[in-house]
Amino acid sequence: MITDVQTSKGTSAITSDKWHVVHSRLVDAGAKRPYVRSIHSEHADRVSCRQAAKALRVQLAAESSGVPEAERDEVFVCRPRFKSLKRARTRRADAE
Repeated sequence: MITDVQTSKGTSAITSDKWHVVHSRLVDAGAKRPYVRSIHSEHADRVSCRQAAKALRVQLAAESSGVPEAERDEVFVCRPRFKSLKRARTRRADAE
């Protein structure tokens, strides 16, 4: 189940009680927190979650072929109950 939570610092975050794929979209390159994250899908195990994440990455790559690397959307695989900030400041390495 996808839920909205707060971190210990009071920042808005999202989480799930299952393995989940997080889609991080660049919405405003000049903003303080330019990335907006949402849970794309939930999965019973890590293997199926990784497969879904790879499929999403392929789809996003096809849709953003002309977009510079620094401005492309990101995809993360997250373990159950991992808190992902709704708004993020910087890019992080893709989790696989």
